[in-house]
Amino acid sequence: MSFWSMNLFEVLPWNMFSVFTSKNRALYVEALFVLRKAFKQEMTISKSDLVSMLIFNLSGMMVDADFSEDDDITDEGKEGAGLSASAHFILRHLKNTGWIETEYQPDSFTENVTLPDYTVKIINLLYSLTDESTREYNSYVYSTYSNLKTADQEQNNYVNALTNAYDKTVQLVDELKTLHGNIRRFHQKLTDISTANEVLRSHFDDYRNQVIEQFYHPIKTFDSVPRFRAPILDILSRWLTSPDIQEQLCEQAVLQHKYRTKEEAAEDIILKIGYIMDIYEHHLDEMLDEIDRKNTAYTRASAEKMQYLLENDRSIKGKVVEILKQVSASRGQRRSALLEKMSGICKVYRQGYIDERSLYARTARERGGEGTSLEMAPGEDDAGQAALEDFLERASKVYSHERVMSFMRDAMAGTDVLSSQEILLPDDESFIMLLLASIKGGSRNVFYNIEFTTEYIENNGYRIPRMLFIRKGDQRVGRTA
Repeated sequence: MSFWSMNLFEVLPWNMFSVFTSKNRALYVEALFVLRKAFKQEMTISKSDLVSMLIFNLSGMMVDADFSEDDDITDEGKEGAGLSASAHFILRHLKNTGWIETEYQPDSFTENVTLPDYTVKIINLLYSLTDESTREYNSYVYSTYSNLKTADQEQNNYVNALTNAYDKTVQLVDELKTLHGNIRRFHQKLTDISTANEVLRSHFDDYRNQVIEQFYHPIKTFDSVPRFRAPILDILSRWLTSPDIQEQLCEQAVLQHKYRTKEEAAEDIILKIGYIMDIYEHHLDEMLDEIDRKNTAYTRASAEKMQYLLENDRSIKGKVVEILKQVSASRGQRRSALLEKMSGICKVYRQGYIDERSLYARTARERGGEGTSLEMAPGEDDAGQAALEDFLERASKVYSHERVMSFMRDAMAGTDVLSSQEILLPDDESFIMLLLASIKGGSRNVFYNIEFTTEYIENNGYRIPRMLFIRKGDQRVGRTA
């Protein structure tokens, strides 16, 4: 299949981007955003209505605008003055640079403004760069799984499902690269931050909203790669090895005019399936591990930068705080001497305020004798630490990876597919083992994959999802690795 592309300026006007080099570029960009808002509701808008919208939204900027350097405006046109003339200048410049087109309404002298298709795409891109609202997550992994599973069960629309799965996989990889770059950008921005408040605002407001909530949290929870990787790979493997499904894929692709011949269709279909399988099987784990390392490094760097700024505040405020700390920590004659020195320089008062949380119920106090403090026996603190370490060591042995794998081998003895309803859960420990086994499913050092369903079941009093534990191909009963 041959691929070709046109030269960019065979599609776009050669002077289209000159609006970004004009000294009025901020005004032109805002005018484009006004166009975007207007055409969200209408397919065509009369030029007079658009002039009114520009005046209403951009009157403040148009008053200060100087259009004398815009080459496409003739000297005759520059003689006009006022907001209406400025709005007409803007539309004329956008038309001459190819951003908008005009046409006359049939049987009328009304001039309408329309947007070329490339203008819509570019304006939307520009607006997305300035839009600070939280973007909706698109569930790339689940969408891939859902498309493939639906087509596989219905035995129809294979080519549409494969195309959608391929597009979602490409978008997923792009989003992961963007996520990695955003974490790196926040990490580098730490060097320019000079106060602890800025660190907190950058981390808990900007980073949390733009990175964690928008993409990192979903890809780690409800759109988890380990959860859907096994069924995605199983479906694609079956499609790749089934002559009947391959034939249907090729026929559907040719009927939809995606390819000229079945040979071209077969080649591209195999490439798409191979790309998806390669990404899910070999690359996603590496990308997610690198993102985890970047996120951990940034979080650690934020904490260290905040601690450094708190401990090394060299401003007047920081120095006063340090002096007050020294006074508070001192006792006896030293405190009196420090307070005496300070009294000749500044006045120090204790200050407080009352708010809605200051009200309280006074407790009745009972007079009692002064008690004696309990002394800690020598070595008691060391004994407590040793007991904690002993507890953690025993817990890690009780729920070790080997024990979890042994639990699953006993449960799946003699079978390749096991439902969670069939697993015996006589006590809480078995239930914990099942939870750990479901978390580990699909990992490289585990002999089974997991397929989740939306249904929940009761197993000996425990409410758990209905899951299928499927032994991996080279671990099937009766086969050797």
